[in-house]
Amino acid sequence: GEFISMVLNDELYSRLVNLYQDLDDQQIHKMNARLILLLSEKISDPTSIKEIIDQVETENKKAK
Repeated sequence: GEFISMVLNDELYSRLVNLYQDLDDQQIHKMNARLILLLSEKISDPTSIKEIIDQVETENKKAK
């Protein structure tokens, strides 16, 4: 349940951090665009994608 998803999130986070390690800004933007595109293709529900964008938008506003 929740523990497994936490461990999975930690593992994914580590992999994402490693993925970006030696990239410049332009490469990071390309990587982000590619990841977003591929992930959104796996999410067939547009409402889910909208909710994710809303969440990131909210987190971004709080971070400023």
